[in-house]
Amino acid sequence: MPGRQGRPWQRDCLAWEPNAPLAVPSCVTRAHASVLILLGILLALLWLAPEVPLLGFAAVLLAVALRAGADPLARRTGLPGWAAVLIIAALVALAIGLAGWAAAGPLAEQARQLSAELPRSLEALRNRMAGTGWGDWLLRQAEPGQLLSGGGGADAAAAAAQAASSTLGGLGNLVLVVLLALYLAAQPEPYLRGLRQLFHPDLEPPVADTLTEAGTALRGWLLGQAVGMAVAGLLTWLGLMALGVPLAGLLATIIGLLNFIPIIGPLIGAVPAVLLALAQSPPLALWVIALVVAVQTIEGNFLTPMVQSRTADIPPALLLLVQVLTGALFGLLGVALAAPLTALGLVLVRRGYVQEWLGWPKEE
Repeated sequence: MPGRQGRPWQRDCLAWEPNAPLAVPSCVTRAHASVLILLGILLALLWLAPEVPLLGFAAVLLAVALRAGADPLARRTGLPGWAAVLIIAALVALAIGLAGWAAAGPLAEQARQLSAELPRSLEALRNRMAGTGWGDWLLRQAEPGQLLSGGGGADAAAAAAQAASSTLGGLGNLVLVVLLALYLAAQPEPYLRGLRQLFHPDLEPPVADTLTEAGTALRGWLLGQAVGMAVAGLLTWLGLMALGVPLAGLLATIIGLLNFIPIIGPLIGAVPAVLLALAQSPPLALWVIALVVAVQTIEGNFLTPMVQSRTADIPPALLLLVQVLTGALFGLLGVALAAPLTALGLVLVRRGYVQEWLGWPKEE
């Protein structure tokens, strides 16, 4: 039993065979039960109301971002934490407002042009494909126009109502996330203390350490994504301008914003740029694809890992699998939050299962 008796939640509840590599549970203590009960509640929430824990996690993510800016301000000025959070939130809102005001004119005009150019680009692409064997086959599979012409007026009205309802619901969720984040960031101590008290007292030290490491991992991931989004948008804008692709500013903004969702986001954001380039010439579309791949290679393999360092180093294959899983279970919101959920999950599995339960030593 050497090396394992010191773990409080394993004390007097695991029967160890002298030559057996694995331990066989012989009882369930209150420490075990506290973890199992919380895990069961989380699984029940994900099953019955999956949007609730996901929105809560989005609020936690935003709160971590606000505290990342507020903590240095509070240390340097002596302000209370809640005041520093409010100042940072006000500065962020002001920056977003000024950026939106400065870019509203050009981006709105480019958005109007994009809405006019994309249908023409799709029609030009359809004409290029028509008359070829593979093109006719693809057009038959796609059945363009069926969604617009086969539904009728009633279906169109229902679709418009559903779109309006989704938009209002999305705005309501956004307001809820922002309010929750402000509350969590302004006074995180009561919530963290309450969360620790849901576990057995014997688990308080490892739970506290795990929460600290989880916060560090989420901060590292957020910093890496923020830098990656800015650099990806800038490099894409410069590249599209050099290639002569129209609406370079708007297209680069779309790709930069969707870079928040690793791997899948930039691919989705590149679709309008590729379609516009394809309408001009297929070689230009290939150049756009090469540009996007090059920018994402630089950002994903060099820049973001360097910024995140060891705080949130997520294996790409694991991230892609989690994105597919969360997308299938929870839709678009699950895909958007897949990367930070993976970063958090890696910390919980490493600290709670690999080190505390299985007894593997902490990696240096």
